[in-house]
Amino acid sequence: MNNSQKRACCDISLIHQVEFQDFCRNGNPSSFIRNRKMPLTDLLFTMLNRKGITLSLELRNYMKTAHPGMEISKTGYLKQRMKLNPLAFYELYRHHNRNFYAEPGFSTFQGYLVLAADGSGINIPTTGETLKEFGTSSRKGTKPQASIGLGCLYDVMNRMILESDCCRCKFDEMSLAEEQIDRVCETIGGSQPFLVVMDRGYPSTAAFIRMMEKGILFLVHLKSCDYKKEQAALSEPDEWVGIHLDKSRVRHYKGTDLGRRMEDLGEITLRMVKVPLPEGREEILITNLPSEIFDRVQIAELYHMRWGIETAYETLKDRLQIENFTGTKPVLLLQDIYSTIYISNLAEDIIRDAEAELNEKESHRKHKMKVNRTLSIGILKNDLIYILLETDRQKQDRLFQQIYEDIRKNLVPVRPDRHYHRTKGQLA
Repeated sequence: MNNSQKRACCDISLIHQVEFQDFCRNGNPSSFIRNRKMPLTDLLFTMLNRKGITLSLELRNYMKTAHPGMEISKTGYLKQRMKLNPLAFYELYRHHNRNFYAEPGFSTFQGYLVLAADGSGINIPTTGETLKEFGTSSRKGTKPQASIGLGCLYDVMNRMILESDCCRCKFDEMSLAEEQIDRVCETIGGSQPFLVVMDRGYPSTAAFIRMMEKGILFLVHLKSCDYKKEQAALSEPDEWVGIHLDKSRVRHYKGTDLGRRMEDLGEITLRMVKVPLPEGREEILITNLPSEIFDRVQIAELYHMRWGIETAYETLKDRLQIENFTGTKPVLLLQDIYSTIYISNLAEDIIRDAEAELNEKESHRKHKMKVNRTLSIGILKNDLIYILLETDRQKQDRLFQQIYEDIRKNLVPVRPDRHYHRTKGQLA
């Protein structure tokens, strides 16, 4: 039995546990206690079985598979959904992640997990309620488009979303990242070292001080306007720099504990690394990573890994259709988002096991092969419902093995350094 299969079975077991079902009731003990057409376990399974088609067809296909001869209306189904705690799937994927990191075998870089923090906007149905709850991402004077700000902390080497939060569309990404970093040790274990890679929207002297005091390692891309004096004074491509905490940097925090701490420190020392780019350009990264463990080449490689979180958002939006919602109420939107994140992590876990077996068998090929992730996610979405509903362990095991075999049959070659010209600006 593969490790991902064990973890998936553990997730199914959790769904049937009394404590988890109490959490799903969202503080209302009278919810989901009657034997209706759509009890709690079926309600959760329907959300894991979403394929992006209309809700009527989703319900029709599920009832034909799970309860032949029975039907449920959209109204009745959504009425049941309104009682469900939207954080149920958040707890489910965190449970899955804890099991993932509890066992050896996950990938690290120099012994460190490489985590990337980033945010993205999720377009949602525009109603008065969603605009009030989450705000609009449109410019002033244009037609409003309701949007949720989704912030994630992502393990780029193991392709797992460790933390996620749904906020108003315009939110402080750095503050959210700090909160998620504080929570992540509960998932990965307090003894596992990690570092956090962030894009150019994150530099903050106050955040750097707080993370350094907590012993958190970070790597952040600087804009040309960040620490201009220090960037201009660089004489080496890799240099430790003293950042003077003068009045201009302290005045925003005057009178606060952090402001007094900055005044006491007077200066912090961070490392600035110049990374060459094509066409003779370069970017500057700021970090507290030790020089004796991470040299300049490895720093560049680490920042390049950050692109994994962009790919994760693409998977959520394109392959898993996270923006294809089943309702317009905020509670329904949050349920759809967190359930999609769980499916993403489960799919990546299964794909990872399939790739591990593939690497042992396909070593004779000219090109290194990897599984077709788009098709693999489609296979999982199509067959997962039969695994969820199956109570016979041997039959469930055969269904899992069929998924692994189908995934391993669909391969694409890995072509290193393949690059396509990027056209900037509007095309039309």
